[in-house]
Amino acid sequence: MGLAISYAPAYAGTTLSAENLCEIIDLHDQTGHVDYVTVGYGSYLEFEGIIPAFTQGEKLTTPLTAQLKSLVKHAKITSEAGVRTPENAETILSSGEADLVSIVRGQIADPHLARKVMEGRSDDIRGCISCNQMCWGRRSRDYWISCLINPSAGREFEWGGDRFTPAATPRKLLVVGAGPAGLEAARAAAERGHSVKIVEALPQIGGQFRLAGQQPRRAQILDLMEWYERQFTKLGVTLRLNAFLDADEIAAHPADTVILATGSLPDENAFQRWLPQEPCLPGLENGHVHSPEAVLRREARPGHEVILYDEGSNWRGVGTAWWLAEQGHSVTIVTPEAFVGKEISRTAADGAARRALAAKGARFITESLISRWHGNGATIRSLLTGEETQIAASALVMATTNRSFDPFPEAFAGKTTHRIGDCAAPRLAAYAFHEGRKLALSL
Repeated sequence: MGLAISYAPAYAGTTLSAENLCEIIDLHDQTGHVDYVTVGYGSYLEFEGIIPAFTQGEKLTTPLTAQLKSLVKHAKITSEAGVRTPENAETILSSGEADLVSIVRGQIADPHLARKVMEGRSDDIRGCISCNQMCWGRRSRDYWISCLINPSAGREFEWGGDRFTPAATPRKLLVVGAGPAGLEAARAAAERGHSVKIVEALPQIGGQFRLAGQQPRRAQILDLMEWYERQFTKLGVTLRLNAFLDADEIAAHPADTVILATGSLPDENAFQRWLPQEPCLPGLENGHVHSPEAVLRREARPGHEVILYDEGSNWRGVGTAWWLAEQGHSVTIVTPEAFVGKEISRTAADGAARRALAAKGARFITESLISRWHGNGATIRSLLTGEETQIAASALVMATTNRSFDPFPEAFAGKTTHRIGDCAAPRLAAYAFHEGRKLALSL
């Protein structure tokens, strides 16, 4: 017989405390009929801890499993929740904090995790980034679960799992752009035996997704970028950085297949879809208007008081606001949505982000838009009442929809040309990874 319990320390005053749980488990253990105890995290009162996103810590249940290990005599103790990597697991087991561990999302991100550990190939493991966007997040939409960084998950019926079969005719591929779509297309194509060269204009791979890794608590994204670099070395992919190719250079390249994954750029007009009659932000000419990318690259110096308009209500806006607040800026988030972080609420990480922002003094103005920017402040219009108010600020950050960046002809003579990712149309990272994998499997 097994028992499953959930550890919710933040609500110990209203639910069973750790001491209560230990007492109950001890009574059952004394019967000799309990074989194992699985310790999870969170509760209905602490829902975001059940499937913890990157906003939570790692190895969340070890405080309780360690207590249980010192108490029970018969049952084996399993630690789950936040056991993300083999290193997490080994630390728990070697320290005696639990007898067993449960790694779920880690094996969705890389279903070969256990085998790679046994073969001494931990560096080859594609680590879960704890985003919850395509696993836990898809459950709320009644979809089968998938994975942002492993789009084969949930598509086994289409692709046969996270594995690759050799291409019937190996090709020479040129991938232009090393954002999520280009990275995955290059890696998956090389796995199938194609000869791949990937070229990136910036000094680092990752594009906008790497910038997301600079936001608070999101460094797991940077770990993923390092994993891609290791895979390229292993698979013989040629990576060239700081290289902007023009159309003539691409046309002259010996590759027979060109994959354009040049991404997108911030909308220079700062167009708001909730203000469709205005082709650009009223007052844009007054200056001090920046994109999230410019802020995270530190190309912009936004001053102390910053307004961030978050039209997407996702990590591009919320994470940038959080980063600004952590840097000591006074931040006001304006969003047309009913609450800040609406699009990430299905990942159970929005509450933690709002609490972190509130703790830094951030102000939230919802169901509103920017009616006009004055250079030293903004006029905010309520979408509910039409009432307008003015807020002083030294800078305005506009997290609105990007524009595709595709300066190339429709096709190159004598080459097969494909467009994937944001250069086809701006999209979230999950769909860019998926499109890169899907194209590579079709070649």
